[in-house]
Amino acid sequence: MTIAESEPFNESNDGVVTTVPIFNQMSFDGSEQCLRHLYRVVTGGHLMASSGEALGLLLEVGRAWFNADFALLTKPVSETVFEVQACAGREDRFYIGQHLSTSKTLCYQARSQEEVRVISNVRDEGLIVMPSAYAGVEVASYIGKSVITPDGSCHVLCFFSSRALTRSFNEDDHMVVDDLVRGTSCLLDQQNSSSHRKQVDATMMASGFVQTLDDYIVQGQLPELYGIPGRVVEVLDSRIGQTDLSIGRVSESMKLSKRTLQRRLQQQNVNFAELRDQVRFHHAIRMLVEGNVSIDSISSALDFSDRTSFTNAFKRWTGLSPSAFRRKFRDL
Repeated sequence: MTIAESEPFNESNDGVVTTVPIFNQMSFDGSEQCLRHLYRVVTGGHLMASSGEALGLLLEVGRAWFNADFALLTKPVSETVFEVQACAGREDRFYIGQHLSTSKTLCYQARSQEEVRVISNVRDEGLIVMPSAYAGVEVASYIGKSVITPDGSCHVLCFFSSRALTRSFNEDDHMVVDDLVRGTSCLLDQQNSSSHRKQVDATMMASGFVQTLDDYIVQGQLPELYGIPGRVVEVLDSRIGQTDLSIGRVSESMKLSKRTLQRRLQQQNVNFAELRDQVRFHHAIRMLVEGNVSIDSISSALDFSDRTSFTNAFKRWTGLSPSAFRRKFRDL
C-alpha cells in the first residue's frame, strides 16, 4: 500500500499540518497509520493550492490503502450523468469536470444505498460494467460509498481496479472508508464555504460595502498558493510592467506547454484568468494610491488592451472607476 511522494509531512507540536503535505514513497503498516494521514490531509487542506488538490490527495491515500488503480469523487448532475470532482490514478484517464455516463452502474448503485458497496470480483458476481462508463477502464473490482455533505448534496466516492480484490474486505477497511467519507464531506464543505466567501466579497466590493482602503488592501492581497497555481502567481507578479500576461507567455516561463498548464490548473479547480485578475487587482491598488503613474500607463502595465478594459475590470472588482478610487484614497 504505497503512494508517490517527495517530502514528508511537517506538523506543529499539536499535530496540525504547518506545511503542505506531499507524499513520498510511503507504506501503511495498519489502519491507524492510514487514518493519521487522512487526518493530516483534512487539517492541512487549507494550506494547499486548492480544495481540489486536498481532495485529490485524500483519494490518493485511499487508493494506496486499497491498492486500487483509480479513485474518483463524483456528483450526479442528472439521472444518467455523474461529474468528476476529484480523481487519482495511474493514468490520465479522468479529469475534474469530466462527465461519465453511469446510469445503472456501480456508482449509481452506491449512491442509492447507505452501506459501502464492495465488489471483489465483478465477473464472479455476474455483473456487467461497460468500459465506456468509466472512460474505457474495464472494472474488475469496486469499492464505493455515498458522501452526504452538510448542505445535503450527494456525492459518490469510489476506488476500482482492472483486477479482482485479492483479500477480503475487513473491519479496518470499513473504518478507513468511513473516515474517507467523513474527510471528503469536510473538504467539500470547506470548498463550498470558500466559494461562498468569494461571492460575498465580490458582491460587497461591487456594491460599495467595502469602504476603507485597508479593506481593499486585504481583498487585494496576493493569494498564498502552492504547487502550479502558486508558481503561476509568482510568474504573473514578476511580469507586471512587462506587458504580456497571457497564459502562453506564463506557460513559456514555467517551461510548460499552454495545454499542460491549463490541464494542471483544471485538475486543481483553478482558473488562470481569476489568478491573473487577483494579481492585477493587487498591483492596481498600489499603483493608483502610491504612485503618480497615469491610469493609461497602469492599464498598459497590467496588460489590458486599453484604458476602457481596465476601467471595466476595476469597476467589477471594486464598484469604483480607477479615477474615482484614486481621488477617494490617494491622500489618506
